[in-house]
Amino acid sequence: MPVCKFAPLFASSKQAKLSDEYAPDELFSMKQFDLIIVGAGIMGLAHAYHANRAGMSVLVVDRSKHAQGASIRNFGMLAVIAQSEGKQMSDALRALNDWQQIAPKAGVDLQRSGCLVLAQHPEEQAVLEEYIASKDNASSCRLIKPSQLSQFANGVRRDKLLGGLWNENAWKFDQRQAVSKIANWLQTKGVCCLFSTEAELVEPPVVKTSNGTYGCNTAIVCAGDEFSTLFPESFMAAGVTQCELQMLRTHPQPTGWKLNPFILGGLSLPRYAAFSECPSMADLKLMQEAAYADYIKHGIHVIACQEADGSITIGDSHTYTSDSQLHRSDEIDRLILNELNASVALPELRIDQRWRGRYAHLPGTDVLKLQPADNVWAVTMTNGQGMTHAFAVAEDIIRDITH
Repeated sequence: MPVCKFAPLFASSKQAKLSDEYAPDELFSMKQFDLIIVGAGIMGLAHAYHANRAGMSVLVVDRSKHAQGASIRNFGMLAVIAQSEGKQMSDALRALNDWQQIAPKAGVDLQRSGCLVLAQHPEEQAVLEEYIASKDNASSCRLIKPSQLSQFANGVRRDKLLGGLWNENAWKFDQRQAVSKIANWLQTKGVCCLFSTEAELVEPPVVKTSNGTYGCNTAIVCAGDEFSTLFPESFMAAGVTQCELQMLRTHPQPTGWKLNPFILGGLSLPRYAAFSECPSMADLKLMQEAAYADYIKHGIHVIACQEADGSITIGDSHTYTSDSQLHRSDEIDRLILNELNASVALPELRIDQRWRGRYAHLPGTDVLKLQPADNVWAVTMTNGQGMTHAFAVAEDIIRDITH
């Protein structure tokens, strides 16, 4: 077993010497796995996928009947468009390749929907123009004139827009079902999954759960923004907090009406690394701080996409906090819908669902990798792009463990 490349922190005081409670013959009689993964969200399943490919025996445990966190409370978007050139982009493309291999086998409908970024203001249009000018090969993206916008998306308010950026590198799947389908498929490949099972103590070679005690060589905790149960001191020392967001979903649109691509507004541009080097970004931020102060306060940027049932998923806001008692804000919903309506007119804007989501957040860090105890890793995305990057992150970690 190689030396871990991730800096070790200290284990939780709740972590007793669990292995000391068992005699050698008791340890031997436990059901043994090479790897036990805590968490059946996309990050946990990505590790299970690559570990299974590497020939490891794998057990995945999750406290819920199925994934309920950030892995299902999102847009179902593989946001290759949002990545900066270099490692971010290469990792997103590696992960996309895994999605393309897995999706047809797991029964996940993965579609190349593309993305249309709309500009309402000159500062937004300037960033889009600079982004295109910076590309050596812009075959996957191009600027769209207002008169041409309706060729790419329905409902676009051409008279209120200066133009848009079309980028084909955005992929859509049903976020409400994909993770469960991948878990079911992994079980046909030999991965053991135990749902409604709480991981109580994680101390290889022993992991104690509410459904029994198991042996393992290595454990990986992929619990998303759940920091309080396992190794809380390690997460606290790392400085990671939580981002809470609000999202909505409409009633299904009239039969046959299709939005087609993902829709992004100008408020999205400062949030994505892909646009960060554009010279006009400073001017754009100044404009938005003056004209969109309420939106900036709540971290709002607008994304809209259509689901298979015809409904439109709309979001979202970003509140960075350690407070688990935050309440839903009607004002945030109003701002999100107002900004969408400024650029896109949906046939029916009746809201059927409203929800909050959470993900781990650590400024300046895309993914948090800790070693809180011997042979234990804790891994979580901290930039809100777990669906886009999880398979690449997991591939690297499994490679480190097995080589």
